[in-house]
Amino acid sequence: MLTATWTPSPEVLFSLPETAGPVSTTISAQVEGVDPLTGVPAPIAVTGYQGSITPEQEVLIVEGDASGLTISSQQLAGLFTIDFIDYLQDGQIVRIPDWNSLPESAEEIVDFRPSQEQTRAFRLDVIADLADGSQVYTSYLIEIHQDWTAGKDRLRSEVDARRN
Repeated sequence: MLTATWTPSPEVLFSLPETAGPVSTTISAQVEGVDPLTGVPAPIAVTGYQGSITPEQEVLIVEGDASGLTISSQQLAGLFTIDFIDYLQDGQIVRIPDWNSLPESAEEIVDFRPSQEQTRAFRLDVIADLADGSQVYTSYLIEIHQDWTAGKDRLRSEVDARRN
């Protein structure tokens, strides 16, 4: 029977606004088993960590080694998709799904609709590989709260670029 003590304890790993950053948190475990010869509790070394975040996203980076699993990001902006952007091009209104689709030639931004989601929740699954070949695992919750600043700033930047 293995007993794992996780640091930090498994629950909400962090709950932050999308304007937070940089963010970096490291997870580790101390594992105890029972020595099969003596029946006495004994520590079991962790040889590595693996982790995955669902739903998939491209902002939070997960890196594991023998000392722990680190979740990091320079910034959390980008975790909330936008609903759409309408722009004027040659007298026609064109709708696109994201900023990357906005061409330099767009004459004017006519409408911008940010995501209406207020919070995005992610599940982080963590596996610790042990020296005896076994594994222990746990899960954490990551919550990111939208404050619409990133979208507002990008909209201002794109509008200003087209007015100059």
